[in-house]
Amino acid sequence: MKKLNNNGQVLVLFVIILPIVLLLLLAVIEIGNINLEKTKTKNTIKEIIETNIKNYDETTNARINKLIETNIDNIKTKSVFTSEDEIRIIITQTKTIFGRQLEIEYKYKGILENEKIIISEG
Repeated sequence: MKKLNNNGQVLVLFVIILPIVLLLLLAVIEIGNINLEKTKTKNTIKEIIETNIKNYDETTNARINKLIETNIDNIKTKSVFTSEDEIRIIITQTKTIFGRQLEIEYKYKGILENEKIIISEG
């Protein structure tokens, strides 16, 4: 009896499965990058609110706008509302994943209440 050579079958399976595995790996990397950028943006917004609500004056709105422009990339729209005890920031950011444009919206509100800063999402 002759033994069959299965080397060709393994090679065909490898060639079929390799692109699928590479696409999955690329998807994981892309989603990880998007989540990392979202976390950085959220932390930047919170830090801007915390810093400026403590040091509120007549230039706070301009200072916040400059900080947003300097520290956050790919801004599509932004809205900033400031008062002596409240700061609201709404930012829409565009991201590209697999050639498609995504819009991510961030809404944060900071309130100064009894010398305590309360930052909430939404």
